[in-house]
Amino acid sequence: MLGWDPNVVDVMVLSQTDQVIHTQLMFKLDKKSLFCTFVYADNHYRNRRDLWNNLCGHSSFMKDKPWVIMGDFNASLFHDDSSTDSSSFSIGSREFRECVNSIEVFDVNSTGLHYTWTNNQQRGGTIFKKLDRTMCNMNCVNAFPNAGAYFHPFRVSDHAPCILKLPTVAKDKPRPFKFVNLIAEKHGFLEEINQIWSKEIPGFRMYRVVMKLKLLKTPLQKLFFQQGNLHENVKKTRKELDDWQVVIDQDPANQDVLVKHSIILQKYKEAIHDEAVFLQQKSKVDWLNLGDSNTKYFHNVVKAKNHRSRILLIRVTGGTLHEGGQRQKH
Repeated sequence: MLGWDPNVVDVMVLSQTDQVIHTQLMFKLDKKSLFCTFVYADNHYRNRRDLWNNLCGHSSFMKDKPWVIMGDFNASLFHDDSSTDSSSFSIGSREFRECVNSIEVFDVNSTGLHYTWTNNQQRGGTIFKKLDRTMCNMNCVNAFPNAGAYFHPFRVSDHAPCILKLPTVAKDKPRPFKFVNLIAEKHGFLEEINQIWSKEIPGFRMYRVVMKLKLLKTPLQKLFFQQGNLHENVKKTRKELDDWQVVIDQDPANQDVLVKHSIILQKYKEAIHDEAVFLQQKSKVDWLNLGDSNTKYFHNVVKAKNHRSRILLIRVTGGTLHEGGQRQKH
């Protein structure tokens, strides 16, 4: 059963089967759109194959759209999704994992209960599993970076209810100064350091160090700003390189063209190096070789890391629970 508040959201049912309902939600407040899939998977893994095939088919329409999948999947995804020790995946869990990898979704940042289902049996041992999930694609994180899933206690049910909250984005606050590693390689960096560090500042030694570090913020930010848009630099120099290689192909013996091509090639290498170093620092991934082919990966790592690191709930002294957000989806 699917219900909604027509004062908050318009819902269009796109398609449905006995295991899944695909919808498009349109929030009336800001006209944002979200594609939401509600799942109630069959108990038997053979019957769930129809569900996995359905999700894989639907994902082809969600490539550039924010997509959330939530509900009871009746299968575990990871080893720690069961309270019973198990070193191997069942067929059902393995097929579920293959589906999740294929459609490129991941768990929404969540809080509350980890195990969402129990067999409620005292004899023979009580079993707890995580069968209910809320997952999304990268486009959803881009559109709703503050999204969070809340798994509440069972009470009298055998499943934990889940609420997906999509809080409105708060007004941007001034960002703290962050040192960008790539400017240490740039012309003028040491000159700026030496100029500030040679200033005479009265006071204790530690105070002088702190004041000089503060004075360095503006020139270092200016130096980074002078590098321009790192991503646009890559696009621009790549286009120049392509154009000059076409010219070389038409006149390969022209030395002037070869010299100009060599200069553009070096500019392109520097551009992709700067972009990769910048993204690598933000993503804190240092085990991949720097290169143009890694930039999409780094972008996604940064976004996923920012999503997972958000704090959804804070319980202060005295037990008062504080949580953000105004918009919610049950």
